[in-house]
Amino acid sequence: MKIEAMPSRPINPKVVSAMNMLRKWSAIILACVIAAGMVLLAGCAEKSDQSQSEYADEAFIQSLAKGYEARDTLVGQSSKADKSAEYYEKLVDAELEQVEQYQSAQFSDSKLQESAIAYINALKDQRAAAELYATDNSKYKQDWQKAYDKRTSLLKTFVDDYGLTVSADHQDSLDKLVSHGKKVERDNSQKEAIESLASSISLDFTEQYSTFIGKTTATNNTGYDFDYINFDVELFDSSGVKVETASLYANHWLDGETIALDCYTSIKEPPSTVKVIPSNYKVADA
Repeated sequence: MKIEAMPSRPINPKVVSAMNMLRKWSAIILACVIAAGMVLLAGCAEKSDQSQSEYADEAFIQSLAKGYEARDTLVGQSSKADKSAEYYEKLVDAELEQVEQYQSAQFSDSKLQESAIAYINALKDQRAAAELYATDNSKYKQDWQKAYDKRTSLLKTFVDDYGLTVSADHQDSLDKLVSHGKKVERDNSQKEAIESLASSISLDFTEQYSTFIGKTTATNNTGYDFDYINFDVELFDSSGVKVETASLYANHWLDGETIALDCYTSIKEPPSTVKVIPSNYKVADA
């Protein structure tokens, strides 16, 4: 039995036209989407490149080197007769002219930014100290040295961590300042360790021969051996009045060693509050 095929129906020309139009619009829309995407990607890339160029990390190190060399040149050209407030101000200004602009700049490395700001502030502290050269020389020396210590410590950081370099004519002076910066860091590390040791000492006071003696055991956990170390012990009564300053001392105190300490006083009543403060010390030679 033959099954007769159904006759095909002719396609409406209007439908064909509509389908062709739909295909054209789809192609146009797709092309627009692709073009918009390319524009967006290009814009993002441009913005990324622009953001990279706005970071001041490399520019600061370059300006720092330039300012250092300008300052060092002035030092090399000077004589003892040149020393004056104006002379020291001129030295600092030689650096500030190069780096002060970076105080509000954006860095990609936050630690470098923090160090850069600290360095600029140290220069400004030296600038303020220089103004005291003729009127208060003692204060000038104190403030200048404090800022100098901070500056040299930061120069060590810039050299060690960020590749600061200078031309051969200025290398010797930079090496000397970096060496001083190492000593500053070492001294600060010792000071922090000893202050921590002092704060850990707790004394028990008992009466002996009508006065009070403070006793304790303490462990040297500073990481340093001491030829000697002395502490001031400030004693306060219940009203917060300091009634006496006594002493604690130890000789040949090795790192990790626990020793007994005695604090002799002349007070007739036990102190209400005790504060232990490092007074002087000598770290043993390695």
